[in-house]
Amino acid sequence: MQAPRAALVALLVTASSAAHAATRRHHFEPDDLELDEPGILDFDLQAGPVLGNSDTGDRVLIPDFELTLGLTRNVELDLSGAFSIYRKNGQRKLTGDSLWLASKLGLVDERDSRGNAWALGLELGPRLPTFEAVGLGYGALGLLSFRHRGLTLVLNAGSFIDPGPSLDVKGPRSLLLGLDVNAALDQRGQWSLQAELALAHYLGSDPDEFAVTLGVTYAASPRLDLSLTALAGVLPDTDHFALLVGASPQLGLW
Repeated sequence: MQAPRAALVALLVTASSAAHAATRRHHFEPDDLELDEPGILDFDLQAGPVLGNSDTGDRVLIPDFELTLGLTRNVELDLSGAFSIYRKNGQRKLTGDSLWLASKLGLVDERDSRGNAWALGLELGPRLPTFEAVGLGYGALGLLSFRHRGLTLVLNAGSFIDPGPSLDVKGPRSLLLGLDVNAALDQRGQWSLQAELALAHYLGSDPDEFAVTLGVTYAASPRLDLSLTALAGVLPDTDHFALLVGASPQLGLW
């Protein structure tokens, strides 16, 4: 009876490990603290190739997205996530990261006599499963913004608890720290430069991630932005490189 029991235990461990590996983690993207006006629906879409690590693999994002809807001057509803196509055993497969349904709240917005502006906000809400995950998670970020003329810095700090590969296996849990930078390149604000530093420290056996992004955005019209963004992974278990083309159209609902 010992041999069958040992084989059963080994099978369960292997299945659990495979299920855990199937849960793909998308790199943490620091957010800004600019809230859409009430009634404005904003689509932030990015797509392009990603050179992944051994766990995530090479893939094509189709797309990495964020949908935001301004509810009041201080409250915004966000839905963000990413879907991608990758190859496994010679076949194309579709996968998706956890969807984050979050409320972004503007708590404080102060200006001083020298033209500096400080703002404080929160972004929090459930993280929903997609293809390889079940159950619910939760995410919460504190946002501290500083703005001087055409330069805006936003510090992000918080935590994500993601859905797991099964109800019996916990999903990735991480402590997050990030910096979002936006700098206007001309007086009209038509061209701007973006940069991000994103660190995710995972609790448990998941390896930490650290990514840097640099991009440029062109405001083609008052309600359409076009962008090109490059991502580079600093740590071995972060996506090595990505080049993403983006579009951000807006619609007025009311």
